[in-house]
Amino acid sequence: MSRAIRVVKIGGSLLDLPDLPERVLTWLSKQTAAYHVLVVGGGAWVDLVRQANATRPMDDVAAHWLCIELMNFTARLFHSWCPEIPLVENCDLSVLRSADCDATIFAPAAWLRQNEPALPGTRLTPDWETTSDAIAGRLAVALDAEEFVLMKSTHPEQHTLHDLKALAAGGYADPMLARLSSELPPTRWTNLRSSPAGEFTIR
Repeated sequence: MSRAIRVVKIGGSLLDLPDLPERVLTWLSKQTAAYHVLVVGGGAWVDLVRQANATRPMDDVAAHWLCIELMNFTARLFHSWCPEIPLVENCDLSVLRSADCDATIFAPAAWLRQNEPALPGTRLTPDWETTSDAIAGRLAVALDAEEFVLMKSTHPEQHTLHDLKALAAGGYADPMLARLSSELPPTRWTNLRSSPAGEFTIR
């Protein structure tokens, strides 16, 4: 029998936490049994691309792929902090499905270029509306994950809770993730910056 898969998007805004590796490992240790696939956001490096684009606009597709490459960089960065968690950059998701470890850090660039466009369901758009939120969500769909977790730095306003469209409208998640809403597995929000982590179920 195959193991349950839980895809966890680690927000790039968390990368400035000095104890981020310890917080993530502690959180993982408290979860129900599952194989965790960790996707790391681009953080301040992607913000620099946004700032550069505001100063001198670039092609949306070129900006999109530049940000994707930065997600590979942050995946490697997080792996350097948690070397006990393997790093996978392979575009073939069977590598993840057959993994014999408890967690993996997934660098998504090769998969997004070579595999994601051919998958069934809602395709990701190569523009600013698609960020690491939607990329991790699409991966959760592709892996047929039992749960998808958005690990963030904030706790949204009360009226946006439990509704991805409201979260996207409020700037807490990207618009593309809201479009994937009907395809996503049960989804949970975790504010890892708070102690203890504040959590709620979105859907």
